[in-house]
Amino acid sequence: MDISNLIPDSPNDFGAILFWVVIVILVIAVITAYLLYRKTSKKVVKHVNTIDQMKKSKDERLQELTQLKNQVDTGS
Repeated sequence: MDISNLIPDSPNDFGAILFWVVIVILVIAVITAYLLYRKTSKKVVKHVNTIDQMKKSKDERLQELTQLKNQVDTGS
């Protein structure tokens, strides 16, 4: 492989190479941002559910547990 093949012969070739490099970088950035968004949104939903559970009164939580126990005992 000759190094002269890697160097663009004209400014137009350099522009095309730069264009594709920018496109590849943008695609990688979009994929990374999407994956980080998915990961973060799952954490936020989990955190919100935990906060909602904490806000319930002790009586409501006991009532839900009693209903669940009754359902398990009756087998329905």
